[in-house]
Amino acid sequence: MPGRYRIIDGDGHLLDGPENCYRRHLPEPYRSRSGSFFLQFGWDIRMNAKLGKLDANPETYVRDMEAEAIELMVAYPSPALSIGLVREFDLAVALARAYNDWAHEFGRAAGGRIKAAAVVAPQSVPEAVEEVRRAVTRLGAVAVMMPTYVSPGFDLGQPQFDPIYAAAEELGVPVAFHATAQVSQGMLRFHKYLGVHMVSHPFEQMISIISIISNGVLDRFPKLRVAFLEAGIGWVPYWMERFDEKFHKRRADMPPLKLPPSEYIKAGRCFFTCEGEESALPFMIEQYGDDCILYASDYPHWDSDWPHTVKMVVDRKDVAERSKEKILCLNALSFYNLK
Repeated sequence: MPGRYRIIDGDGHLLDGPENCYRRHLPEPYRSRSGSFFLQFGWDIRMNAKLGKLDANPETYVRDMEAEAIELMVAYPSPALSIGLVREFDLAVALARAYNDWAHEFGRAAGGRIKAAAVVAPQSVPEAVEEVRRAVTRLGAVAVMMPTYVSPGFDLGQPQFDPIYAAAEELGVPVAFHATAQVSQGMLRFHKYLGVHMVSHPFEQMISIISIISNGVLDRFPKLRVAFLEAGIGWVPYWMERFDEKFHKRRADMPPLKLPPSEYIKAGRCFFTCEGEESALPFMIEQYGDDCILYASDYPHWDSDWPHTVKMVVDRKDVAERSKEKILCLNALSFYNLK
């Protein structure tokens, strides 16, 4: 398999723990705080430490990338996925800066093979814009991570967040929406983490794509690229069909839109990460083409299929070779504007 395809991981993760990341980079008085800085919950996510990996050093990442012939990883955080839940605005801003500094160091130590998506605190828009500019121009971030949930539950397509999208568009970097199970719709309903995680990512991305498209974000920023990560692609055909129906029947609710919602995907504005085993992958390609799908390892999280994530795509008999090339590499080059 190595050498048959170039592989770019469109959504890996760093393990930004309180000691290895935040206490090293936060200024006082935040550094001396007790706890983990982000909201915690009591689910046994890793099944008594049997799932996922906790290796957090660059050498291990590079070795494990080599095992799958991954040339480059675009990395998102782990605890900082829930930055939208931090209610103290000054702390949220400081956490974003600390993470971006640490992620930049981590990528350099990995020989430049890990590129970071910048974390911002949308709770404080002016500081988020400043951090977008700093992370992209000074630290080499290749995307802006937008949490799908910003407390107490803002509609992310509203104009109050436009300066963040404007900065990303100006700098030529995409905005990638990423959820966290801490805001799962199942948190108050299920008694097992199974249910919480089942609904967390897909439901949050279903909400996010409505917010971004129906509020006209892609019309106000015609060069902006967006992605909806870690929810797979099986939901997309169903959800966009439903979205188009609402567009035609409730046009007055979406006055900014110039196109039916599904047309924004066909126009190359929206991207999605797939999971290698998804039965819906050929149907997604049939409906929306193969230019909007990114390969993602989700390494080193508990539900990653490492070291088989690439193989699961390569071995498929129902996906054309050219589509595999796009999913595994070419679409990531385009989406992240990688040289």
